[in-house]
Amino acid sequence: MIKLFRNIRQNLLKEGKKAKYFKYAVGEIVLVVIGILIALQVNNWNENRISIIKKEKLLNALKIEFTSNLTQLEKVLYFDSIVLEGTKRLMRIDPENSIEITSDSMPNWLQNASFRWTFNPINGALRSGISSGQIHLIKNDSLVNLLFGWQDFVADSRENEERCVAAVIAARPIIEKYIRNLDYRRTYIIALRKSRFPSDYQSLFTDPLFEDYLGERYLSMDEALFELKQVKKQNNLILELIDLELNKD
Repeated sequence: MIKLFRNIRQNLLKEGKKAKYFKYAVGEIVLVVIGILIALQVNNWNENRISIIKKEKLLNALKIEFTSNLTQLEKVLYFDSIVLEGTKRLMRIDPENSIEITSDSMPNWLQNASFRWTFNPINGALRSGISSGQIHLIKNDSLVNLLFGWQDFVADSRENEERCVAAVIAARPIIEKYIRNLDYRRTYIIALRKSRFPSDYQSLFTDPLFEDYLGERYLSMDEALFELKQVKKQNNLILELIDLELNKD
């Protein structure tokens, strides 16, 4: 093609048709410029198409991740609610009420108050999106800001969860001083047999350290539940914004 254009210009010069030569040269320049602009446009279109594909892939991965996190979070909230109610139930027990103290439900109440569930979200797609810079392909600033702050937000809520776990661990020597481990663990592990040694629930409920434990357990769990409910709201908002971005494209 270039050789053809060159031959045409040379023929015009040989024939002395300078005016036509200059017009042709200008036309050739215009064609070249148009060709460059078209090439740039095609390149920009291709890059945009690749960016959209990458963004959709990231958004879909994040949707799967945060949907999974929500399922886990709802399970943690469910069991933490059981802990809170179980602890409240134990706090209301009158140590002088021998019928209540020796109730067959007592091992179950103790077990319910000792659950240790924690929220450990999956953040693989999120970390990958941040480290690769692909998160900036998302144009919704609110969503980007929420994604950047997600891990710190979860870390703040984990402080109360760790406080809850620490309370349970600290209370084990107090509880096991009076209650045989087998007696209340077997409420959810059927394979365990009943202890051959008696448990002393009366002494447990008259021990001030156990009362202190119940108070700490209730307060820390109440705060943990509040924080986790805020995390759930954040998780749901992120999912809503992800859907908006996916539907927009």
